[in-house]
Amino acid sequence: MSTDFGAQGAREGAPERGPSVSTIVWGAVVVAAAALLVASRLGWFTVDPGVVTVALLLVAGVGLVIGGVVAASRNRRGSGGHTPS
Repeated sequence: MSTDFGAQGAREGAPERGPSVSTIVWGAVVVAAAALLVASRLGWFTVDPGVVTVALLLVAGVGLVIGGVVAASRNRRGSGGHTPS
């Protein structure tokens, strides 16, 4: 067992990666839901929880699909230096 905590999760030769697309999308969904609830409680406007839930899940789904497509195309471009035809 190694005591080098900095290298535990990193593979040798692998580039460092940032947060995943799903982490960012679901974080944005949580922040948006919290902001809508706070604004509703402050009386700035009223929201229908069912409509808000459906809209947030729709936006999250679209974001995850687009993020996955972008990540897949980036990975395909990065492996081998050329894109398959």
